[in-house]
Amino acid sequence: MVRVSSFGQQQLMIRSIMNNQQQLFDGQRQISTGKKTDEYSGLAGETSTVLGARSFKARVDTYQQTISTIRGKLDANDVQLDGMIDAMQKMKESIQTTLANGQAEGFSELLEQSFKFVVNSLNTNFDGTYLFSGAKTGAEPVNVDDLAGLSGLGTVADAFDNGNVAFEARIADGVDLEFGLLADDVAGGIFQEMLDLYNFDQLDPLQGELSQAQFDFLQTQLGSLDAAIDDMRQIHVSNGLAYERLEVVGDQHTDTAVFLETFVSDLEDVDIAEAITRLNNDQIALEASYRAIGSLSQLSLLNFL
Repeated sequence: MVRVSSFGQQQLMIRSIMNNQQQLFDGQRQISTGKKTDEYSGLAGETSTVLGARSFKARVDTYQQTISTIRGKLDANDVQLDGMIDAMQKMKESIQTTLANGQAEGFSELLEQSFKFVVNSLNTNFDGTYLFSGAKTGAEPVNVDDLAGLSGLGTVADAFDNGNVAFEARIADGVDLEFGLLADDVAGGIFQEMLDLYNFDQLDPLQGELSQAQFDFLQTQLGSLDAAIDDMRQIHVSNGLAYERLEVVGDQHTDTAVFLETFVSDLEDVDIAEAITRLNNDQIALEASYRAIGSLSQLSLLNFL
């Protein structure tokens, strides 16, 4: 004789309903969050891979923020160097004109103005730090305001209070970039040239028709001034090369970040279309389970007699 176990059948159907409810809940959560699971344990063997990729992505993001900060400082360096080189170039052209005409007019004023312009450029404060101070970010790198003050010092080097170490930052794993410029490296030669011109002008004022001694002095000074300007241009070029290197590394980080985002997304994100289809199937299965247990609850032995 075959027995019909209604209790066992009901328990089986209840477990089936619970399973269908859980699958339906998981499907709804996946569609609302876009993620396969909200716990790393749900990724099974891929957990360590996802964690490693996320850690790498966080490191890349930090490098990108550092690069953004450095880019601003390099841009500021470029602007100030452009201005100083232009000022010195005008000084050089003024000397050339004076030699060509054998006549000096307003030379002392131009010399003083050029010096003050360079000092102001070197003492530029950018984002709370002095661009050309190196590690001594809180102090102005140049401590004199005019050529008289420079002349009163023992040496040109005494006019500079910048640190000995320039700014440096890590922009990628194992890649450090020195991007800071030191005031004495940038303008040490220029200061000496302007000091020499100033001291000569104090002893033998460069105003009116040039004497032979004045002509010979300016002729000699023109060559050394040109060399000092070239030194400043080399620093300008080095700043530009640092910027180009920064851009290359920055582009690499951007590509890496996109790859990591896609990689992690492939592991964590759910296929929405597939999830919706699965959700619809789970809803149908749950409804079928409800109908089945509803029918089972209405069964009695009378149905078999």
